[in-house]
Amino acid sequence: MVAQFHPSKDILLTPQALWFGDELAPLLGWYQPARQCDLGGSRQCGVVLCPPFGHEYMVSYLSYKHLAIALARAGFDVLFFDYNNSGDSANAEGDRVALWQANILAASRQLRDIAGVQHISLFGLRLGALLAASVVNEVEAAALIMFAPAVSGRAYCRELQLLRNMSALQADTPALNQELTSQVTEDELTGYEFSAVTRSSIAKLDMLKMPVPEIPVLIIARDDVIGQEEKLVAHWGQTNAHVHLSTSPGYATMMPADAYATKVPNELLLDVVAWLTSQFDIHPTQPSIANTVRTSTRMQFNEHTVIEELVTFEGLVGVVSRPEQHNPAQRTAVLLTNIGANHRVGTHQLYVNLARSMAASGFIVLRFDKSGIGYSKANADGKENDVYGTSGLPDMQSAMQFLRSHYDTENFIAGGLCSGAYFCYLTALAEPDIKGLILMNQLVYHWNEGDSLDIRKKQSIKSTHFYVKAIRSLHTWKRLLRGQIEFRKIFVKLSKRVQKRLHIMSQAFVTKFVESHHFLGKIARQFRQMEARGTEILMIMDAGDSSVDLMTENFGRHGVLLGKSPRICLEIFKGSDHTFTPRWAQQHVIKLITTHFSERFEVGSATVEK
Repeated sequence: MVAQFHPSKDILLTPQALWFGDELAPLLGWYQPARQCDLGGSRQCGVVLCPPFGHEYMVSYLSYKHLAIALARAGFDVLFFDYNNSGDSANAEGDRVALWQANILAASRQLRDIAGVQHISLFGLRLGALLAASVVNEVEAAALIMFAPAVSGRAYCRELQLLRNMSALQADTPALNQELTSQVTEDELTGYEFSAVTRSSIAKLDMLKMPVPEIPVLIIARDDVIGQEEKLVAHWGQTNAHVHLSTSPGYATMMPADAYATKVPNELLLDVVAWLTSQFDIHPTQPSIANTVRTSTRMQFNEHTVIEELVTFEGLVGVVSRPEQHNPAQRTAVLLTNIGANHRVGTHQLYVNLARSMAASGFIVLRFDKSGIGYSKANADGKENDVYGTSGLPDMQSAMQFLRSHYDTENFIAGGLCSGAYFCYLTALAEPDIKGLILMNQLVYHWNEGDSLDIRKKQSIKSTHFYVKAIRSLHTWKRLLRGQIEFRKIFVKLSKRVQKRLHIMSQAFVTKFVESHHFLGKIARQFRQMEARGTEILMIMDAGDSSVDLMTENFGRHGVLLGKSPRICLEIFKGSDHTFTPRWAQQHVIKLITTHFSERFEVGSATVEK
């Protein structure tokens, strides 16, 4: 397949990415056309998929995509979109609940326009279900499907705040996390803004107090805890005989702590499709469809105008962010590749905000999904969410070639966090045109095909810095006495770290007197070679992350084996976590990266968010 922009003259049977809504704060959506040619017509019904909030949005993304595909095969036109201030969509000022309700209305209008359907149905998960229910009458929806709905907005907010307080970022005593607890605010939730105003607006929504919709309703109960679904069915069923309850399992396995572990509940999704098909018959007439969609848009970021373009190449999808006034002399582009199995937006929108910050500074930035992630093609084995799959390196090379041919770039900065950092490192070894590296909390320098991510995670422990601080805390000793700490595993791992550090110290001693890379380990030699060819390397880590110990095992304390070249910069800061969850940490990382590479690649001064 030739690298190209998404076609805009025809709506194809494959998913179509598009911008829609407010010109100043556009929304990104994925339109999945009905398979009319297979079915002999259309059901004349479009389905708007309303996403949940925050972490739930990230881990359910793959299941939403599969639901869209299943609905399209059954004859429904589908639009899956991101709300303002989430995903790939633009940020917008104002009450977020009101914004998100308006976004659902805009998505419904867009689907009617692009597909020419007579009816609209709404589907929502968790907060998405509550928001959908709150606007079902304004949309004039013909059916409503709610999966594990947040029946009471007040109870939903309390649940999220309880989970927030139980999280690893909050559970440790202040003595362990003084830097963190002093800077994480009440107005954030697992890295996302969740202000008092937003919580207050959500708390005003309650399905038990809403007018009962007079349309077919399917409510799917969650299978991990007892919710209020039965109570809602009983209440709405008093005035609407077409309210149905499903207890099909699948919620718990779909909503794990990490996106790579999500299991698409295929049987449950087929139940949803079967229920909806029973409500709408096939019509042999072909609806009229729009022949153009917006694949390019402009938005404001830190008082700069940024252009964002939806692109596809070699079966991979991505978003290019670039300055409105591009300098032809600037031939350096930035590549951001997936954090684990999270799609291109990155955890807590880290990649979205980083891409827009660097674009505002003059760079062309591509954030894209590798094979098997997001809306990109499956990998060669047909796998999805294959975090360390061997397709990662060729996918990076395809992205480089796309930018060369469409944006006339010559040099590249490759950036990523965790597994993303690993593939950037591999690409830099293979491609001399990589002139900059952004390696954030890199946990792997070598991966064998067939290795298990689950086993690696079980075998890993936190950084030595973390345990040195923890041992001073009474809280740690109480947990140890209660058997809540795997002492033997930690002791064995720390012992091996000590042995490796002694070996590194001997290497550092020899290289102090002998100017030769021969005495260095393989990975240290590779970094020295990249630096020698002019590659700017920025390594960013949280002090409590095990990536610090991996770095020390390969490069010595404070990276001593990397030498004193100004082209290698090591930044370690305290109080965050592996994915830089606290908002202050995200802002710190974005400012650090943008300023660092703007200075080294002379793209001009940047207005970086403080």
